[in-house]
Amino acid sequence: MKRIAIAAAAALLMIGSAQAQQARSASPLYGELGYSFLNVKESSTGFDATPQALRGIIGYNFHPYFAGEAMLSIGTSSDSDLGVDAKVKNAFGLFIKPKYDINNFEVFGRLGWARTKVSVSVPGFSGEGSDNDFAYGAGVNYNFNPKMYVGADYLRLLDKNGTKVGGWTVSVGYRF
Repeated sequence: MKRIAIAAAAALLMIGSAQAQQARSASPLYGELGYSFLNVKESSTGFDATPQALRGIIGYNFHPYFAGEAMLSIGTSSDSDLGVDAKVKNAFGLFIKPKYDINNFEVFGRLGWARTKVSVSVPGFSGEGSDNDFAYGAGVNYNFNPKMYVGADYLRLLDKNGTKVGGWTVSVGYRF
């Protein structure tokens, strides 16, 4: 009888310590900072440039399989093609992020809306244009621990009127 009481007490102690470890998990709020390697294509002219941008995301996990995100990208460099210099000045968007965890990996998609502003220049002329469009993408994150992760993803920001803007981003994230 004494052995059963000791075994029951040990089992309760282990359950309590497991719950204490779970209680220290990260909050549902997270942030990401990444560097994007974008591609700007114009189908009617054959223009194809690869500018770069710095991207920040603030997200909130409102369900184990879904999060909401706000994104802001700011162009860091331009690229030239056909004598035209192009730069993604900025982009911002709102997304729903369906996701699934597999061990230390998280695979996800992004579905939402983005507004993208591109500037172009040739000697003696420069101009800017912006447009809104449905935005989508997919990626994977690797979790180092419950709070920190690194990731890679592809995001299409604009696909409208023969113009496409999208690209790959590598990022680091933190769950608060």
